[in-house]
Amino acid sequence: MQSDNSILTTNQWTLLSNLITNYDERKLLSIAEQLMTNYDQTLAKEFLMKINEISETYIRSNSDFRTLSSDDRSVFLRNIAENVRCLSTVISWHQTQIYNSQSFINIHIHFYGENSVTMIRRILKFIDPDIIIAKLILSLFAFSNHVSIFSSHMTIKPFNTLAIFQIQNRYAEVTWKYLIYQYGYDQSIQRFNNLIQCLLAATMTVFDAQKNENHVNEITPLVEQTELLLVLDDIERIDESKT
Repeated sequence: MQSDNSILTTNQWTLLSNLITNYDERKLLSIAEQLMTNYDQTLAKEFLMKINEISETYIRSNSDFRTLSSDDRSVFLRNIAENVRCLSTVISWHQTQIYNSQSFINIHIHFYGENSVTMIRRILKFIDPDIIIAKLILSLFAFSNHVSIFSSHMTIKPFNTLAIFQIQNRYAEVTWKYLIYQYGYDQSIQRFNNLIQCLLAATMTVFDAQKNENHVNEITPLVEQTELLLVLDDIERIDESKT
């Protein structure tokens, strides 16, 4: 992408580039391609677990999340894990069209219930076909903190909501400016409207998923593993600063 400083500043282009590269779905797409041609239950489970791995990598790679205080990160971690995992699933379904494989859908229903498929298909109606915008939507949703209000699996503790709000604002501005840069005002309005509908549908999907025991059992180790790796990352950065 060629920078146009009349629309996005240099810092905003850098942020946009980082948000895109932080979410790397290539390994997930590779597994999906195999599933589309040769269905295997073990491969299907690997696909589902790979979504967790990609979500963890995104969270750890996001510099805005890393710069939150350790207490704020700890409180907000489950929220961001839920949100990123949700839209990671949607993006992977959209890119690979794996939802056309009834065998895969059956195994998904087995783990998460039929309503989960219905909810994901609802988000798919609004997900943007431009993968860059889809990744920006994921980043916007990652820092949406309203979902925790409804969840029985999250401990509601105070954290720096202003810092989260500022991150959301930066991401929303970059998303809107990229839309204008790429598609002009008329298309941008329509796409941004779909973006809002996508986020609303995703919110309801996360709320619904938190009632599913299998989902909760998968999210918990994702949160614990990510938290441990974040601590190790912090220790490594401190050690590097001393040398």
